[in-house]
Amino acid sequence: MTSFKNFAPILSENVPLARLTSMRVGGPVRFLFEPRSQAELASLLDVLRRNNILVRVIGAGSNVVAGDDGFPGAVIRLAGDFAHLSFEGPAVTAGAAVPLPRFVRESAERGLSGAEGLVGIPGTLGGALVMNAGGRWGEICRLVRAARVMTLQGGVTDVAPEKLAFGYRHSTLVGSVVLSAVFQLQQSDRQAVEAATRSFLDKKRATQDLGAASAGCIFKNPPGGLSAGALIDRAGLKGVQVGGAKVSPLHANFLVNTGSASAKDVLDLARLVRSRVLETSGVDLEFEVQLW
Repeated sequence: MTSFKNFAPILSENVPLARLTSMRVGGPVRFLFEPRSQAELASLLDVLRRNNILVRVIGAGSNVVAGDDGFPGAVIRLAGDFAHLSFEGPAVTAGAAVPLPRFVRESAERGLSGAEGLVGIPGTLGGALVMNAGGRWGEICRLVRAARVMTLQGGVTDVAPEKLAFGYRHSTLVGSVVLSAVFQLQQSDRQAVEAATRSFLDKKRATQDLGAASAGCIFKNPPGGLSAGALIDRAGLKGVQVGGAKVSPLHANFLVNTGSASAKDVLDLARLVRSRVLETSGVDLEFEVQLW
């Protein structure tokens, strides 16, 4: 294995993925890198490619359930230049490492409307774009005007939104590294935007475990307007627990780590939920989270 002792972007070795994910489960990753610029990222990807090292990219780890065995390759978490956020009127340019809550908050503080419905969603803008984050009050794809991405081979391109094939928790960005994006908001009354943002957040707090150790919604909503949470609730699974993993009594599509869960506990509980919903409703739920 190549030594990265003097390689600038390296942060650490054998870092538990439980420390890098909101579910707080997962074994060690062999290498964790935090490139701070586009040049560092391109150099890093070149080294990893030449040494045949497996690569995954992580943001805030809020949509990931990492396995107990960890990951034997390299995980990349963008930093430095990638956390840049700038406003030019209603146009916002943001690096992929910008936390989505910061983007929502600072937009509201400037009276810029459009991002209010994304309040309460964790993660980074890069991850939000890859999975087209959103909910009942809108998805991030509505705001995107362009995305800059780097392939794992180091090529950089600007991609128009119509080329991203945004769908429900889907985009063509999977397999690339999002570097930055430009968003178009609408100038509005600051007090009105902040009030709407608070209202949406209050509604989410009343129905979702926003402060719990979880990966958010574990399953996608099935086609036809059905709610995965409602189907899980109908199956009588709220509060059901496997080891340290529990179906949230507040929102049935949230599996929470009560403090001692392993990844096996989470996945065993998810499979139990999926099986029971299939039995009771005839619906085979599809994972929304990434399973590492």
